[in-house]
Amino acid sequence: MLAERDGALVGFVTVDPNTHYLDQIVVAPEAWGAEVASALLAEARRISPDGLELKVNADNARAIRFYEKHGFKISAQDVNERSGAPVHVMSWRP
Repeated sequence: MLAERDGALVGFVTVDPNTHYLDQIVVAPEAWGAEVASALLAEARRISPDGLELKVNADNARAIRFYEKHGFKISAQDVNERSGAPVHVMSWRP
């Protein structure tokens, strides 16, 4: 799903409904705090109503707070396959 404001792309979300994996949720910095991310997350939940799982960099406190605010829990630890940096696996179940 794409999010637009005044004709400009301000965010998007990609989720696989078969694996429940939320691969990306991206919001342009100028749209932070404007509920765009919450709307994109709501769309991800609509696409995958049985639950979602994602990986977030362990040092990304802003994203972790956002996901926790929306009911996600840290369910495991992992490493980023490309960078080797630590990541949290976060899960949401209805």
